[in-house]
Amino acid sequence: MAAPLVFQYQRPSPVYEKTRSRNCAAAAAIASATTTSKTNNHNNPILSHPCLVLLEKCSNMWELKQIHAQMIRTGLIFHVFYASKIVSFCALDDSGSLHYARLVFSQISNPTPFICNSIIRGYTNKNFPHQAILFYREMIEEGLLPDNFTFPSLFKSCGDLNEGKQLHCYSTKFGFASDSYIQNTLMHMYSNCRDLDSAQQVFDKMSERSVVSWATMIDAYAQCGCPVEALELFRRMEFENVKPNGVTLLNVLGACARARNLEMAKWVHRYMEENEIGFSLVLTAALMDVYCKCGSFSEARELFDRMPERNLYCWNIMINGHVEDSDYEEALLLFREMQLKGVKPDKVTMVSLLMACTHLGALEIGKWLHAYIEKENIEVDTVLGTALVDMYAKCGSIETASRVFHELSQKDVMTWTALISGFAMCGKGEKALELFYQMQNSGVKPDAVTFIGVLAACSHAGLVDEGHLQFDSMSSVYGIQPSIEHYGCMVDMLGRAGHIDKAEKLIQEMPMPPDYFVLGGLLGACRLHGNLEAAERAAQKLLELDPDNGGTYVLLSNIYSSLKKWDDAKRIRELMVERNIKKPPGCSLIEVDGVVHEFVKGDVSHPQSTKIYEMLEDILCRLKVAGYMPNKSEVLLDMDEEEKENNLNRHSEKLAISYGLISTWPGMSIRIVKNLRVCSDCHSATKFISKVYNREIIVRDRNRFHHFRDGSCSCKDFW
Repeated sequence: MAAPLVFQYQRPSPVYEKTRSRNCAAAAAIASATTTSKTNNHNNPILSHPCLVLLEKCSNMWELKQIHAQMIRTGLIFHVFYASKIVSFCALDDSGSLHYARLVFSQISNPTPFICNSIIRGYTNKNFPHQAILFYREMIEEGLLPDNFTFPSLFKSCGDLNEGKQLHCYSTKFGFASDSYIQNTLMHMYSNCRDLDSAQQVFDKMSERSVVSWATMIDAYAQCGCPVEALELFRRMEFENVKPNGVTLLNVLGACARARNLEMAKWVHRYMEENEIGFSLVLTAALMDVYCKCGSFSEARELFDRMPERNLYCWNIMINGHVEDSDYEEALLLFREMQLKGVKPDKVTMVSLLMACTHLGALEIGKWLHAYIEKENIEVDTVLGTALVDMYAKCGSIETASRVFHELSQKDVMTWTALISGFAMCGKGEKALELFYQMQNSGVKPDAVTFIGVLAACSHAGLVDEGHLQFDSMSSVYGIQPSIEHYGCMVDMLGRAGHIDKAEKLIQEMPMPPDYFVLGGLLGACRLHGNLEAAERAAQKLLELDPDNGGTYVLLSNIYSSLKKWDDAKRIRELMVERNIKKPPGCSLIEVDGVVHEFVKGDVSHPQSTKIYEMLEDILCRLKVAGYMPNKSEVLLDMDEEEKENNLNRHSEKLAISYGLISTWPGMSIRIVKNLRVCSDCHSATKFISKVYNREIIVRDRNRFHHFRDGSCSCKDFW
């Protein structure tokens, strides 16, 4: 924190008045000499000296010191104009030295405000705000008056609100309260200190507001998390007939992005076209960002494709936009195009691409991206490290996720949570809890998302008492109020353990109404334990919540079928037909040699469909010999038994596994990503396949991982 300004304002002393008069006289002489030099520089021995030309061409401190030495030898250094040039270079040039500037300043007998301002600006520009404030204090104590160029740099250097208010008072006492440039920087200072009321007061007291003033105030509201107020101010600006410039529109678009105001963004877009405001790189990128954040990805892509030039920021916006639009393959394709254009990615690009791999289950592409990060020496900060851990964990490579986690030099709560949730999804509940205790011992405080992973781990490991303990600790120890997601985990945990009655009681005691996740967990537990009465109650509530959700009908029908209540199962199927309810189409993804292949039920679009179905026939023949019996209750359509079996055999999981068997070497693991819950028939068939073909098969459905190995699954047949 910068030191507070403890000195008091005093009326200038007679000595100070003399100094000020001398400074003003010197400044007037320089101004007069400069004016004269424009017409007759060769008659002025000071302003026509070769040192002046050398100073203009000076590029580093080594050259500056030689010029300075020459000026000392010739006596030019005693002229304020030349001394100011030396100080200005040392303070403001990138290759300058503020220390050297202060040494030169200490030898000037009559420094002008321009010289003082150069040093203050130097400290501000080179991120030494504390020194800028201290120098101002020394300047005042020495009797040197500031001018209207002094305070803008000081406002930029303010370390806290109290310091800023003191400087505001000084600018007023010195007579600069109505200076528009100072007022604009004042508003910016107050917004940086999160004091919008003071910024608004400055804005309201302005006698004349330029477009810069409006842009500054709009940006202040946007940056302080008040985008709606920022847009209201822009409408007020329109009403007062102030024409916005590019900076104003950029700030407005920033507010649109935060407020998710698509209508205003489109208005800005039309305004730019109608008023022929140039679509600069920055403005176009801002428009793209708003469109992506508002879900209008096609408009963003259209802008992107029309851009004559694109910087890395534009590529990152569009790649991340495709990821947010769940168009993961297009995000990866855009990255390849970016590489062909010769644009090098950064860590922001890599985070988006790793997220795409996470959703696709594209482990091989994720590994390639990891190798690329290492090869190009891209900094692996906490965010990128967390993305790597999450990708490996959700692609089923939990061992690699753990290794990457332990290699990270810095970990935050999101990093720990990613690995804890990964262990929970992979059915390694005890390992997830062990990591959670390590997290606590390391001093990292868990958040609400962490506890979702912890409770899921307790559920999969059957640790009911531990789950209750952690659930209670959320509010009592960490002050985190459980959300509906946490209650859903508890219902799932109780249901898995067979405590259906306790799960129902917990739902009744919840402080919020149950959602589909909560009731769906209860219904799944009823299917596992054959509790028909509780299943019917849960299904009734689910249908009240979402009468068109086919998953509820399917699950209830399967429960009836498992209990051999064929008439009730048939009634549910007929009800689906009557209400035109269809089960959501399932699809399965498999990555082979860095290419992701997608299959749907009965798919014949793949180039190798003939070989895939030949492999599928081989699988079915060998499974029947091994004792596999199709679970025909999964088929809800009214058809004969042979048709039901044929329908089951063409499920997307089986097609993806068949392709994996013909496309990979014997003994290699096969990884599948399913968009829906794995059906019981495919789950049973995959267990047989893993044993018959001696393959590890890893299936990630919408709930969790299933690691099939030697005829068994890590989920222990409950998912």
